[in-house]
Amino acid sequence: MSIGSFVNQKLLSAYRNATANLHDLRYIFFELTHRCNLSCLHCGSDCVRETNVPDLPADDVLRVLREIKLKYNPHEISVVLSGGEPVCYPGVFDLGRKIVDMEFPWGMVTNGYAWTKDAISAAKTSRMHSITVSLDGLAPEHNWLRGRSNSFERAVNTIKMLVDDPFYQAMDVVTCINKRNLGAIDETYQLIKDLGVKQWRLFTISPIGRALDHSELFLDAGEFRHLLGKIADYRTRNEIGVTYSESGYLGTEVEKGVRDQCSFCQAGISVAGVMLNGDILACPNIDRRFGQGNIGRDSFIDVWENGFAVFRDRSWMKTGQCRECSEWSLCRGNSFHLWDIENKKTRVCHYKLLNEAPRSVNRTAQ
Repeated sequence: MSIGSFVNQKLLSAYRNATANLHDLRYIFFELTHRCNLSCLHCGSDCVRETNVPDLPADDVLRVLREIKLKYNPHEISVVLSGGEPVCYPGVFDLGRKIVDMEFPWGMVTNGYAWTKDAISAAKTSRMHSITVSLDGLAPEHNWLRGRSNSFERAVNTIKMLVDDPFYQAMDVVTCINKRNLGAIDETYQLIKDLGVKQWRLFTISPIGRALDHSELFLDAGEFRHLLGKIADYRTRNEIGVTYSESGYLGTEVEKGVRDQCSFCQAGISVAGVMLNGDILACPNIDRRFGQGNIGRDSFIDVWENGFAVFRDRSWMKTGQCRECSEWSLCRGNSFHLWDIENKKTRVCHYKLLNEAPRSVNRTAQ
């Protein structure tokens, strides 16, 4: 390691320590519903079209936000309404309007299936701040992953409507890359660009939820390198903003080619959320056993300010292959949602995966 790299690593590590100690809340999600109009192979919450699980009451969302507003500046905290599919939640845009009335910016991640001109109008009236739409490659691959034959057409139509009426402050498209759609990544890039999308984020799928039953969702080392090489190439073109998702530490040399900032899992540090049953958690994909309380019995602010210790000090995660790893000070056990409680290790080490790739592929992302 060069002296410059050593100094940069020390500075980044110190920044992470300071950020964890401050733990300024910047992002809060609410899991509104388990209902969804699709049946995605990679769903981490096993959502279905009809469910007997009650939705999270809107009054509970607003009560938590009122408590937060008494202590923090609402303009500095983004509220994300999630699911399931948030559009399946009755009155979601009315709830969004009430959130804005409380001075919080709000947004959602959507599969784009149920959007109509009326939905666009409702979102606009609610003063939605941000929206993310999922588009997982070209039609055959997207429809396969999402479980409905017309889901690609619906998602593309939603993207077109949003691009044509930019009432929001931020909009992007996310794509979950897997073995089936990786081969058409150039065509997908062209499609995203032709649709007029300005920001594109690419994810790799985590081995949790339904994804565990579908091995073709996961990239091997060579495929992962190939993906990162493509992302690095697209970024040099400066045609649209392209980034690899925030999940997974890659090593600083690779990070700078595929992201604007080095990976830093913010779960429990600047991010928190409320699950469908009221549990207070740091990320919707994290094992529920890491819950920090419940809004039915606990003050959210008290939990945020005095809980979340396992997220802010991860020294307990320095076990197994992480114990002697030179990247620990920056990686800190990888993204928290990948932690395997039973086996006391991360389910995926992206840094290790990259170093397993053949050298001919290894160079493409650098």
